[in-house]
Amino acid sequence: MRLAEGKSNLSSFVFLNETARIQKWVSLLRARNMKETTVKHYIDNVSQFMDFLAEVPPQSCRLSKTVLISLRREMKGICKSLRRSVGLHQTKVKAEKEEKVLLKSTLAECKLKAAMHIPDALDLLDSDPTPKSQWKFYGLFSAYLACLFGHRGGVLQNMMIQEVMGAKYSASKKAYLINILSHKTNQVYGPAQIVLTKEEYTWALRFLEVKDKLPGGTTAKYFFFTSTPNPCKNLNNYFQEAWKYMDLPGTPTFTDIRTSIASHAKFTHGNDDREKISKFMCHNVKTADKFYVTNLSAKQAMEHRILFERSLEGEERSPAKPASAEPGADKKRQSKRKSTKPRKKKPKKRKRQGATRPPPPRMRSPAR
Repeated sequence: MRLAEGKSNLSSFVFLNETARIQKWVSLLRARNMKETTVKHYIDNVSQFMDFLAEVPPQSCRLSKTVLISLRREMKGICKSLRRSVGLHQTKVKAEKEEKVLLKSTLAECKLKAAMHIPDALDLLDSDPTPKSQWKFYGLFSAYLACLFGHRGGVLQNMMIQEVMGAKYSASKKAYLINILSHKTNQVYGPAQIVLTKEEYTWALRFLEVKDKLPGGTTAKYFFFTSTPNPCKNLNNYFQEAWKYMDLPGTPTFTDIRTSIASHAKFTHGNDDREKISKFMCHNVKTADKFYVTNLSAKQAMEHRILFERSLEGEERSPAKPASAEPGADKKRQSKRKSTKPRKKKPKKRKRQGATRPPPPRMRSPAR
């Protein structure tokens, strides 16, 4: 169902002046078993169009200002009615994510095993440059980087060969810094960064030495390239194959790795260090608390309960007033205070008296 379905003269926008039809459209979206967030997305788009139409109406628009105001109020009311259901849906999704959070030991084991298998995968790729050995290296190297920095899969997909070759070297830290310009939140956080040790950077250079032997390698622009000029869209699949090859539990995604790192950072580091980690991941702490970071476990919740109980122990330090001995004594004191307060008298308004006009002068009759 569309709001303009079966209507004519659409340029006048008169078909929008049917609130019952709008309500029916919203009910139809919910009846199609769409997620609450998806329904809200559609409604937000219509609401924004109503705002645009009210602010900059075209010449062909035949809707009055009163009608446009009522339509905008209607859409705002619909959006407000969705807040509770959207919040419950987000809480449910967050609870499902909690079950996918990986242990610290699992992430550490992934880094350790990937570092052991990557040199062997490069040797295999050098001796047998086939797509199968290429995908194996992709999975191992992407798993290693994901468990280190918690970047989105799109960051790794968009990493360019030129960015890897132009990495900045720090002689004091003996590390290479790679700046990845193209990613989801580059307008807010700038380039996504990956810092590698000398050994890790050597793995990347060894792969680039072999890339010309692989399909699409001579004209490749992306580090994780394919036979086409596009980035590798199946990188998450190769990551999961490598995860299974390393005999690790579950089948996580890059998002699960990111969620796990954000959760462990909250309960391990202080606010300052956690803020640094979040910015390096190109992530907002508030967004992480709302969508990614898990709730307290039973052990952590019990620790918080002990803090509540300790707050009621010891001497009184808060400026609390002692309870009165006689019942109703406080009410008597308040009544006395009220009676002693002088009442302010309101000044009387003076009535304005109209100014008396002098009588008009008498006209003398002309002499006869």
